[in-house]
Amino acid sequence: MRRFLLLIAFLFVCVQSLHAQIQVGLEIKRKFLMVYEPIVATVTVTNLAGRDVTLADSPTQSWFGFQINRADGQIVPPMNPDYKLSSLTIPAGQSVKRSIVLNSIYPVRELGLYRVRAIIYFSATEKYYQSQLINLELSEGKTIWQQTVGVPEGAEGAGSTRKLSLLTFRQSEYTMVYVRIEDVDNGTIFVTTALGRVIAGLEPDAQLDMQNNLHVLQVAGAKTYLYSCIKLNGDLLAQNTYYAVKTRPTLRKDASGMVGVVGGDLQPEGAGTDKMKKANKLSDRPVQIPKE
Repeated sequence: MRRFLLLIAFLFVCVQSLHAQIQVGLEIKRKFLMVYEPIVATVTVTNLAGRDVTLADSPTQSWFGFQINRADGQIVPPMNPDYKLSSLTIPAGQSVKRSIVLNSIYPVRELGLYRVRAIIYFSATEKYYQSQLINLELSEGKTIWQQTVGVPEGAEGAGSTRKLSLLTFRQSEYTMVYVRIEDVDNGTIFVTTALGRVIAGLEPDAQLDMQNNLHVLQVAGAKTYLYSCIKLNGDLLAQNTYYAVKTRPTLRKDASGMVGVVGGDLQPEGAGTDKMKKANKLSDRPVQIPKE
């Protein structure tokens, strides 16, 4: 906690402008997000010092972090204020870009507005360098389906209880379907992540198989259906696109408890437009800074 408090205490007097030895950029692709979904922040660090520089923790300061404030100015501290990072060397004139799940380090999980900037501490000059400020807003989606189930024998977490939810969340261009999986006993949220787009007003079909894996079939576009299968720990078992050419795809559960797609035409692997692939892709799992 001491290192974090020192960073805040000196931040406003020591922070340097972008036109300095270290230039810091921050990108968060979406500014409106659903609470608990991964907030992927991409930080770019450019070395303008005219020589190779090494970013490393000092005895009192971490070389990398974020300044996060709620709308009322309240500071959001990291969950572990004394976390340590490996050093990072940047050649002269070069840039290094890294992505990180912001809410895996900071408890950004309440509804409302947040202001975020990346902070780099360069121990050689004992100065801080900051990125531009980015505003985020977290809100909740609309629950359209929910079921509480037990974890079967032999599965991870056997004997515990999970709440599975499907939610819709309106983004700038389209509505997305999200899946959320919670541990009912201790309140842990395993995952809140986007499955893909859905035509507004057309709710997905959701069914559970004999292992309580969740199967979802949603209308993603004109005669286009997206099928997803999700395990109780949040892992994606399958995701495929089907087209309603001669018949419309539907979910069907057989006598043994297996669930699958009946009808429609399966899109060949690797086919489809880049736009559709991007919309249907689950959230990225970015590496942690400063891993190369």
